[in-house]
Amino acid sequence: MSHKERPTFYRQELNKTIWEVPERYQALSPVGSGAYGSVCSSYDVKSGLKMAVKKLSRPFQSIIHAKRTYRELRLLKHMKHENVS
Repeated sequence: MSHKERPTFYRQELNKTIWEVPERYQALSPVGSGAYGSVCSSYDVKSGLKMAVKKLSRPFQSIIHAKRTYRELRLLKHMKHENVS
């Protein structure tokens, strides 16, 4: 059985919001925001690809928010798309 290392995180403030992301995602740049959160573009140093990172606003504020969060994660897990990993 292989041992996976836990990622180390760093903090960065963008548009008055603190982002705490794994160190592999660098050069965060705001892309947009909506009712459920914000999105930044980033450079993934591990894969060498440009990625999007989404930060959800209050994902567990209520049972409704928690269900929406779970549903989105479940859908993303099953997507087969070059921009989703």
